[in-house]
Amino acid sequence: MRLELAATIFLTTLSLGCGSEEVVWPIANSAESDADQVSAPFGPRDQSGSYDFHAGIDFPVPEGTKVRAIKAGTVEKTVEWNGQTGPGNWVLIDHGGGEKSAYLHLSKISVDAGDTVNAGTTLGRSGSTGSSSEHLHMNYMLGVEHKGADESLAHNPLELLPHADMPTPGVEFNGNAVVLDIPDHPMTIQAITLEGGGESRTVDYADVVAVGNPDRDTQTQFGLHLEIGESDPGRFTLTLRPSPANFTPERVIVEDYAGELVLDEKR
Repeated sequence: MRLELAATIFLTTLSLGCGSEEVVWPIANSAESDADQVSAPFGPRDQSGSYDFHAGIDFPVPEGTKVRAIKAGTVEKTVEWNGQTGPGNWVLIDHGGGEKSAYLHLSKISVDAGDTVNAGTTLGRSGSTGSSSEHLHMNYMLGVEHKGADESLAHNPLELLPHADMPTPGVEFNGNAVVLDIPDHPMTIQAITLEGGGESRTVDYADVVAVGNPDRDTQTQFGLHLEIGESDPGRFTLTLRPSPANFTPERVIVEDYAGELVLDEKR
């Protein structure tokens, strides 16, 4: 149901003309496909040896790199770092209609609340405030009907940013587990379903973010246990097991945020 809703929101946005508005990548300031490198995609990831559900995407850039607005809007608020871990210095842009984007861990903020920005306007400089490494973390949210950010309404920023088609993930059936080998970028997975023995269980990333932080970081979600592993550079493995393990997966179905089939493989 949430996957269908996400697809409906996306298609409705296009029909209203928002899809024709200029959209650029936040570092390259380019509307070309995959103009920026992504080091950590939306969804399950390993963070310093711990499982984490990432409600945004990360760009591996050195401190002081210009950070741009991805789309026109109004600066809803700017937040100065309090010296603790967390988002650090950050900027929230309201694009209208419940659509917002947030830019975290900045070393410098160059805009003020109330400013009007265009796609490509410099919001500040990247950094590591609130974090242990230099990078830009960006959130993209849809359906926010109140002031402030709301990560429970986070969507994959690739729903907006121009990108190539995602390569088909590798798949391996291993006992009661399914192991997917997935690229860091472009990574457009939205829902994964395991079927077997008359059972069917689905983990939908919209459902996971909706449970909120920190509950979204629980490894077992909607009857599936998720584990992240290392793969080749620029890729990672996602292992899914039924939990409780009362059936053996015989089929895996992967869909993207638009409801398009990414993978349908049987044992």
